[in-house]
Amino acid sequence: MNILKSWRTYRILLGILTTLFSFYVCKNDSEFTSVQDRFPGRAWAEPINVQKSLPGLNGLTAKDCGSCHEDHYKDWKISAHANAFTDLQFQAELSKPNSPQWLCLNCHIPLSGQRKEIATHLKDGNVFQPVLVPNKKFDPAWEKEGISCGTCHLKSDPQGNTVLIGPTGAKAPHPVEKNREALHTRCNDCHNQDYILNLSLVCYFKTGDEYKKSIHFPKEDCVSCHMPSINRRVVLPSFQMGKKNSHRHTFIGGGVPKTFALFDAQWKGYQSGLKIGEPRWVFSEKEGVRLSLTLENTLAGHSVPTGDPERHLMMEAILQDKDGKEISKEIQKIGQNWEWYPEAKLVSDNRIRSGEKRNIDWVLKTKLVSEPKFGILRILHVRLTKENAEHMKKNSNFASSEIGKKIKNIELYYPFANIFYESKIDLITGKISLTSKDKLLEISKRGDL
Repeated sequence: MNILKSWRTYRILLGILTTLFSFYVCKNDSEFTSVQDRFPGRAWAEPINVQKSLPGLNGLTAKDCGSCHEDHYKDWKISAHANAFTDLQFQAELSKPNSPQWLCLNCHIPLSGQRKEIATHLKDGNVFQPVLVPNKKFDPAWEKEGISCGTCHLKSDPQGNTVLIGPTGAKAPHPVEKNREALHTRCNDCHNQDYILNLSLVCYFKTGDEYKKSIHFPKEDCVSCHMPSINRRVVLPSFQMGKKNSHRHTFIGGGVPKTFALFDAQWKGYQSGLKIGEPRWVFSEKEGVRLSLTLENTLAGHSVPTGDPERHLMMEAILQDKDGKEISKEIQKIGQNWEWYPEAKLVSDNRIRSGEKRNIDWVLKTKLVSEPKFGILRILHVRLTKENAEHMKKNSNFASSEIGKKIKNIELYYPFANIFYESKIDLITGKISLTSKDKLLEISKRGDL
C-alpha cells in the first residue's frame, strides 16, 4: 500500500511539474517570433532546406555537380559567387561584435547543409537574439563553397522535398524539373533588397529595381549579360551527348575579383557598361585646363556602379609637366553617399542610370611656374576604400586567427579596385593614346589603388 501511495504521489507531482513547465514554455513562446513571421516573403529569411543528396547523385555540393558538369564547375570556380563566404570584406563584417551573422549568412551560404547552426526564432523579434539550433547536416566543405550550384538549382517543395531545377528539364541520370523562370528570377532574392534592420544597419541592393527601369527591360535580363550563352558540352564526353547552347557560370560583374589570383580569369569576360567618349582637353590662360567628356550607360541593365552602396567610380584627371611631374590633380566620384551614424540614410546618388548620357566637365588649375605638357584621365571601379580597410583592420581581432591575420594585411590579399580606363594626351600636339586592356590588368593586379 505504501508503495502504491508513493507511486500515486509521484504521478501527481509529475503532472503538476508538467503543467507548470508547459505553462512556462507557452508563456515564453510568446516572446519568440519565427524568422518567417519576422521577415514574411523574404527569400533570405532562412536557408534553403535541402537534403544531402538526391537519387542518381553522390551529393549536392558544387564539387559533386562538377563530376559530370565539368565546364560549368570550372566557370563557377573563378566566380565571385564561389568566394562569397571566404571574401575577406564579408568575413570582416561577419566578425564585428554587432553583426547578425545568421542573417548575413543566409545570402552568402544559403543552403541548409552549409550551416553549422540555423536560426529558427528570434527573441522579441530581435535579429541580434536568434535561437540557434545545431545542424546535423552541416558539411564544412560545402560551407566554403559560398554561393554554389544548389543556390539556384535547388529548392524545397511544399512537402519539404528537395527539387533540382534546370532551364530545360532535360533527361538526366537524376530527377530534374524544368523551371526557367525560377532560375532567371533567383538573382533578385539577394540582389534586390532594401531592408532596415536597425538605425545603423541596412541591406540596400536595388539592382533588380534598376533593371526594371533600364533600356534593356524586358528584352534581356541578368542572365543575358552575366551568364552569356555559348555552344559547348553540358556534360562529360562519356555521356555521348552533343554540344548545345549553355550559359556561362562565371557571373562576371564589376571586374574587381575577391582575390588577386582571380584577376586574370575574370578580366577576360569583363566589360564596362559605359561608353566613354574621347576626352577633350582645352588650355585657357585664365582658367587653366578644361577637361570635358561624355559617359553613356549603354550596356548595363542597371546603374553604374550597382550593388553594394560603397562601390563607386573614381575619376582622376591629372596634369603633368614635360618631365612627367604632377602639376595638378582633380577627382570626381560617381556613386552613392551614405551617412551611417547615428542613423543610416542615403544622402546622395549620382550613379549613371541605364541609358543615361552624362557630360562631365571640370577645370584643372595650373601653376605659373610649370607649363602642363600631358593630361591623364583614369577611371577606377572602387569596391573598398583605404579608409574602410583601416576600419576593418580594427575589428580583425574578433575574427579567427587565420582570417584575422589576412584582414590585418588585407591590401596583400584583397583587390580594392581596378582601373578600366586610362588615356593620355600630349597637350601640345593633341595626340591621345589609350592604355591597353592588358596594361590596365597589369596595373590593377599590382594593388595599391
